[in-house]
Amino acid sequence: MIRTFAVVLLAGGAGLAPGGWLHAQSPSQPANDPPVYRYGLTLGGTSLVSLVFEYESNNRAVEFALGTFSGRDLSLAVTGKQYLGGGDLRAFAGAGLWGVAAFPAAQRAGFALIARAPLGVDWHAFEGHAAGFELNLNRALAMRRPDPLDERPPRTRIVPLPAFYYRFADRR
Repeated sequence: MIRTFAVVLLAGGAGLAPGGWLHAQSPSQPANDPPVYRYGLTLGGTSLVSLVFEYESNNRAVEFALGTFSGRDLSLAVTGKQYLGGGDLRAFAGAGLWGVAAFPAAQRAGFALIARAPLGVDWHAFEGHAAGFELNLNRALAMRRPDPLDERPPRTRIVPLPAFYYRFADRR
């Protein structure tokens, strides 16, 4: 399972690289195309509710998501994304890292570092507004549990987590 996930991450990284197979699938844009800054809200995925900032240029993007599941934890995800196709409906694939810190009452803080690979669809509904769905494929890399006696390693299975989002685009 670990080898399979490593192959998927390496293939995705190779595809996102300049001249990679995902890059070849995306339509070419003029080099003077202005970058797009997108701000929004995500429900699900890396947290129950996340505030998201995304910088996109030439069908490639980097996304920062800050959120929480319960208010007693903090989640931060950083993801590189490649948008495929053009028009109002675009598919995307990406790879990134997700960190979670939990602060339970009367226990030590817990931490987790998770590899994530989102796959999804982005729909530009109106000028400057977008909605989308993504399925995040996640695998724990490292973990410190809140219980000091619990030293089990993280599970090796891949966990899919769905998410819906809204983004507002600000072209500068």
